Amino acid sequence: EEMRSLQDRVLDVEMNTKAALEHLESIPDKNCLMEGFKDLEASQQQKEAVEERYANYKGIVQDLQHQLDESKHRIQEYREETRDATSRSLRLAVLSSSIKGSNAFLSSMMRSDSISSPKRLTSSDYNKSKDDGT
Repeated sequence: EEMRSLQDRVLDVEMNTKAALEHLESIPDKNCLMEGFKDLEASQQQKEAVEERYANYKGIVQDLQHQLDESKHRIQEYREETRDATSRSLRLAVLSSSIKGSNAFLSSMMRSDSISSPKRLTSSDYNKSKDDGT
C-alpha cells in the first residue's frame, strides 16, 4: 500500500509539473517581457521629446504670428500717415497756388492802377494850380 501511495504521489507530482510547464510555456519568457517594457519606455521618452519640441515650436510660431500682426499694424499706420501727409501736401499746394494766383492778381492790379489811375492831387498841387490860374 505504501507503494501505491508513493505511485499516486509521483503521478500527482508529474501532473503538477506538466501543468506548471504548460503554464510557463504560455507566459512569454522574462527576456521578451523586459524587451517589451524597454520598448515601451523608449516610446514614452520619444513621445515626451516630441511633445516638448512641439511646445517649443508652438511658442515660436505664436511669437512670429505676434510679430507679423504688429508689422501689419505698423504698415497700416504708415500707409495712413502717408495718405494723410499726401492729402496735406495737396491741400498746401492748392493753397499755395491760390495764394500765388491772388498775389499775381493783386500785383497786376496794383501795376495797372499805378499806370492808368490819375495822379492824386495833394494840397501843394492844388495851391500850385491856383497860382497858375488853372
